[in-house]
Amino acid sequence: MYMMLIEGELKPGKKDEFLKAWSSQILPLLKKQDGFVDEIMLFEFEEGHSEYSMYPCFLPFDNHNHANGSQQPRGLCFWESREQCERYQREVFPQAKNFVEHLMHGKPKVRKFEVAAAEIFKITQRKVA
Repeated sequence: MYMMLIEGELKPGKKDEFLKAWSSQILPLLKKQDGFVDEIMLFEFEEGHSEYSMYPCFLPFDNHNHANGSQQPRGLCFWESREQCERYQREVFPQAKNFVEHLMHGKPKVRKFEVAAAEIFKITQRKVA
């Protein structure tokens, strides 16, 4: 199994609009793709402003403190094969990105990973010979 990590930064106050576009436009598009397994959308929560000042390594990369939580969505998009993951990134992701690009600062960053172990997907680490 493979996973794309998609990270970006929203313009202030656009989180709700982003989530609406994700659930009504991007997720249905994903579900039509061969090899799509699941997507998890994450937003870092922030309880007050002092919690993260104790742990500077956990500050958001832009060091902004947003009253309604993080404005940096992170999507974990799971695929059955590397080829399906790469095909989505090459052929479909540009279309999906268009649904939310006007809500974001800059372009989203995409990284790809092989899922080596996961309880939810019943994947165990491969044995080393």
